[in-house]
Amino acid sequence: MDFELYKTSRDFSLEYGTVLGIIWFITFFTVLNGMVGGNVLLMLFGMGFMGVCVLMPFYLAWRYKQHMKAGERVPMSIAWLFTALMFFYAAVLAGVGEYLYFQYIDKGRAVEYFTQFLSSPETEAQYKMIGATGLLEQSKAALAELATLSPLDLTLNLFANNLFISLLLSIPVAIVAHHKSRSIKPIFDALNLPNDKQS
Repeated sequence: MDFELYKTSRDFSLEYGTVLGIIWFITFFTVLNGMVGGNVLLMLFGMGFMGVCVLMPFYLAWRYKQHMKAGERVPMSIAWLFTALMFFYAAVLAGVGEYLYFQYIDKGRAVEYFTQFLSSPETEAQYKMIGATGLLEQSKAALAELATLSPLDLTLNLFANNLFISLLLSIPVAIVAHHKSRSIKPIFDALNLPNDKQS
């Protein structure tokens, strides 16, 4: 194993995982607060951040690849390790933010909001119209169970979900990081921009 490459990948995974974790928490915060507070603008920002959450890992893998020498291919095992560590650090950082949110800011408001939403006559009528009354009852039962969970339990559930989604995304993101790095010198030459990157 190339230990220098391993060390570089580990360092970049920590740096990029921190960036990704902050974006995940901002997305969580804006979407949840937009829904609970009825703030449409905040919800729209949250939807935009959701798109960023999907695209950002691929961008960060591309940036990681740009730090390699032109024509160098990162072994798939190292690329996957970089990706897995990046997602893990992101999930841990987002989890800390989510715990602090549930413990000190939310205090049960989100679960109460969704419970009231599902119990409203309008929602019940819509579910009845599409023949999904059973699904509505299951959702209410799930919310009632969520209401009994502590902030730590809620955070651990979200952490597990984040890890599962990360596992699904890690392979395609690792493939992006695995492909050969290409020299960006021609782009700088075409734009007449200074290029500090060694080709």
